[in-house]
Amino acid sequence: MENIYNLNAYDYPLPEKLIAQKPANPPDNCKLLIVEKLKPLSLKDEIFKNIPNYLSWNEIFFFNNTKVIKARIYLNNQNLKLINRNWNISNIKDWEILFLDKIDNNTFKAIVRPWKKFKVWNKLIFDDKIILKIIDYIPEWRIIKSSIPIQELFKLYWHLPLPPYIKFEKEKEKYYQSIFALKPGSIAAPTASLHFTPTLIQKIKNKGCKFEYTTLHVWLGTFKKVDVEDITKYDIHEEIAEINTQLFEKIAKYKLNKNPIIAVGTTVTRTLESLPYLWKYLKINNILENLNLSEKTIQFWNDLTKDITNKDSIIKFSPNLLKTYPSLDFLTFKTKLYIYPWFTFKIIDQLITNFHLPKSSLLMLVAAFMGYENMKKTYQYAIEKKYKFFSFWDAMRILK
Repeated sequence: MENIYNLNAYDYPLPEKLIAQKPANPPDNCKLLIVEKLKPLSLKDEIFKNIPNYLSWNEIFFFNNTKVIKARIYLNNQNLKLINRNWNISNIKDWEILFLDKIDNNTFKAIVRPWKKFKVWNKLIFDDKIILKIIDYIPEWRIIKSSIPIQELFKLYWHLPLPPYIKFEKEKEKYYQSIFALKPGSIAAPTASLHFTPTLIQKIKNKGCKFEYTTLHVWLGTFKKVDVEDITKYDIHEEIAEINTQLFEKIAKYKLNKNPIIAVGTTVTRTLESLPYLWKYLKINNILENLNLSEKTIQFWNDLTKDITNKDSIIKFSPNLLKTYPSLDFLTFKTKLYIYPWFTFKIIDQLITNFHLPKSSLLMLVAAFMGYENMKKTYQYAIEKKYKFFSFWDAMRILK
């Protein structure tokens, strides 16, 4: 019997031609694999725009309203010089910088490629006037200081950071932003949302379904393959999330009324399934009293989280949280929630998601939701039926 906690259990051979390089046009014209029953597994081929035919009037869609920022710059010879500490000028071809974190208005942390070329005190000069200076160094990233504010630099030269498996072309950028994008902060799109068009959204609302929103800023770790043989030992990346605190009220109401909650994407899943652990953190740290929640809601969440112990470490608050007292309309926190078999889902009932990279934590999340054997059979079916994988094109809808 296969060890589902071994990393190799999440590997699969994928023909390169099945990695989508551009989206369907329109995006809701992609294929949708309907996973209706898990025991026994039932798979049905559909078109994404027909998803309203499979919905009930009382279902609740949750979307991630993060917005992808222009976080990558591609460096070539055009209008650019590299000057080292000895004032020698070097040629530049197919270099790039990926923004990771802002340190101050002019300084940021970045991943660079090829990293050996970005030496401390080297300078990149754009158009003979704008200077980027490398001021600190470790093998994985650099600290870079700009002669102009970072936001201005982004506007002038930077691009949306398409995933590494998609060949960059400028016109693809417009497809790599969901229509729900509102709050800047991601370096990758919540790609399950890319399939939704205004026409499809209206059809879903006409069905009687409701839309809700959370924010999780997708970070570089989303593309990282798990790097330990025993997946239970993996130290997963943390990501910044933000919720309106009235979401606790809404979710309590939806769950008590038995409204199915549909997570559109793994980032929404990670946010919603972090909430029980967030609740426990708030309770332990006496913050709940500031949230102005009903007794019924408090009782619901207390009952839901009574079995959670010693899990507070997956939740971290940003330093700015305490500045928001006494009004806590929104909570910003960092989550390290790691979902893999046998994780117990407490919030979501359905999942809409794309097909994910081998050996990735996202694939493990899907296996946790639908069962490992079902995941293996589903992915094999999708490959045989020539579904398109990863960020662009095809998706699946899974019932728990």
